Amino acid sequence: MTEREINRIRSRFILTSTLTLFCVMLLMGGCIYLFSAVTVRNEVRGIMRYIAANDGDLPVPSAADDTEEQTVDDSTVSEESTAEESTAEGNTAEGNTAEGNTAEEESSQHDSSFSEEMEWSLQGIFGIGDDFGEIPDFIYTTRFFAVLFSADDELEQVKTTHIAYIDDAQAEEYARIALRRRIHFGSFGRYYYYVGDRPAPAGGTIVIYLDRTAQLTLINRMLFAALAILGLGTCLSFFFMRLFSRDIVRSEIRNAEKQKQFITNASHELKTPLAVIRANTEMQEMLDGETEWTRSTMRQVDRMSGLIGNLVQIARSQEREDGTLEKIDIAAAVSETADSFVPVAASEGKTLTKEIPSSVILRTDESLIRQLTSILLGNAVKYCDENGTIRVRLEKSGRHVRLLVSNDYAEGAGVDYKRFFERFYRQDEAHTIADGTKNGYGIGLSIAESLVRTMRGTIGADWKDGVITFTCSFMAAA
Repeated sequence: MTEREINRIRSRFILTSTLTLFCVMLLMGGCIYLFSAVTVRNEVRGIMRYIAANDGDLPVPSAADDTEEQTVDDSTVSEESTAEESTAEGNTAEGNTAEGNTAEEESSQHDSSFSEEMEWSLQGIFGIGDDFGEIPDFIYTTRFFAVLFSADDELEQVKTTHIAYIDDAQAEEYARIALRRRIHFGSFGRYYYYVGDRPAPAGGTIVIYLDRTAQLTLINRMLFAALAILGLGTCLSFFFMRLFSRDIVRSEIRNAEKQKQFITNASHELKTPLAVIRANTEMQEMLDGETEWTRSTMRQVDRMSGLIGNLVQIARSQEREDGTLEKIDIAAAVSETADSFVPVAASEGKTLTKEIPSSVILRTDESLIRQLTSILLGNAVKYCDENGTIRVRLEKSGRHVRLLVSNDYAEGAGVDYKRFFERFYRQDEAHTIADGTKNGYGIGLSIAESLVRTMRGTIGADWKDGVITFTCSFMAAA
């Protein structure tokens, strides 16, 4: 893997991680906003039903009721105090028992009060419940107006005492609008409206408009704040991931450089012993004549020499990835390379045809396109069926340039062509090695893939109707 490939993977990881984080944060913010909106809506519905149940009014506890309740409480406390004092003077042991019972009663009352408080809090969280009249200062923070209609849909009364900037005429106009709507509860501007039945015995219809500007403004502020935090968090995460990932991939880049250096050094080091083996084998053939053993030795030397040459090509193709590419006409280079393989194909009883236009401009290096064409044609000649046909095509469609090399290959059904570009992969190792007719190293197509990546293109293989085709796609030079 080259430095460019590692950086490409790093960029893809940063982009994927940032998009994932953005989607998660967007989902969380959306859930919070939806929860707040639903809560406000439920709370508004409950308030308006409470107002409708009281025929457009918010009942206020009277002072007389409060005084009477207070008197009853004071009397009860006085009686309890007298009873406790009498009990304490009469019997100390019984007094201790009474104190214990009193403590238990107080604890029970405290637990009951705590349960009621928790129940109200849970209702308040989700905006449900109808005990709004018991909330302190509820009537002073609720702004609404109500319009009452009789059973004959005649205007009966307009109540605007709980809102200052709406008069009776405006209230009636709003009420008529709500009555014409099919939905009996919804929003209208900064108001929520509710259409319901009046309580018995009055009968008829009541229309209520509730001003919830403060709550809606708060929700919108939460939405804008969430969007701002989302954008800032996404930018910060992208920055920090890009900053820290550089140190993470640095070791991988060093390993890739060491790997290329090792391939180059090992290739050069292996050339010397192979040259010595070849020279000794040739000398032995000159002295004792050619034998089966010397032929086998020379075949393996040739094989090792070819393998070393391919390893050097891989290292060089990786080194070219950081080089600059220029605009050139590749039609002539592809045509000349194909012509050089015509006699090779003919010597094996195969036919090579080509379909190449007069001019195709591509941003590349001429040596790269010649090497790529040679690898694909060499592979096609080697694996083409007997008396088969090899085809070379170069075509341009819009901004895309495609180089296609195909050959007859009847046994290509059911083969995993994605693995053809893996290094040292051979589809049929027993056949290619044992009989030696299709000797290969399994790295030729890997080199071709590396060359295509250098030219910023893609390569693929497919099989159809007994023909296997290798397609190289590039972006045409502007």
